[in-house]
Amino acid sequence: MASSVRALQLDLFDTIVSPETQRRIDALTCLRDAVSDALEVVVALHRTQDDDTRSPRQAGDWAFCVSRAGFRFEHVDEWWAGAMRRGESYGFARTPRRLVPWDELAEWIGNDPRRAEVAAWTDSLPEPRWRLLARPHELWPDSESWNLRYFCRDHVDLHWPSRRRAWDLVLALLGDAINQAGP
Repeated sequence: MASSVRALQLDLFDTIVSPETQRRIDALTCLRDAVSDALEVVVALHRTQDDDTRSPRQAGDWAFCVSRAGFRFEHVDEWWAGAMRRGESYGFARTPRRLVPWDELAEWIGNDPRRAEVAAWTDSLPEPRWRLLARPHELWPDSESWNLRYFCRDHVDLHWPSRRRAWDLVLALLGDAINQAGP
């Protein structure tokens, strides 16, 4: 007979973390630590491209997808090996299964005043601005794997100081939201 007992996640102080709180912490952590276009996600709080996608991307410990429905994420252990173990499609054949709809993400971070500062900076950029909005190479989870010329290209750009400040604000905003979500 199968057991219906669910494992509980404990924090460092043996406090029970609810599944909903853990979902929130995981989503915000994925955005902060892995998502290449997290700055754009935080500013817009909706999918900015016209097309829709469920194609996953992966960086560090996270698989993710920015879609019309919201922000999808999953820890790579579950996205890859966990799904394989359960006989499901896995890896890049599988859209990350956890979803945070845009309105829910807006509830979590939408009122942070740092968003307005980052949005004002974003609006001031010339088009095309996708490269200026992308996560700087030194902030990637596997930054040591990049060739030094990518760091140099980031740093010699006229917009580098303001770009780095905008990313620092986004990372701090997400870090604070993670801390607020905790028990």
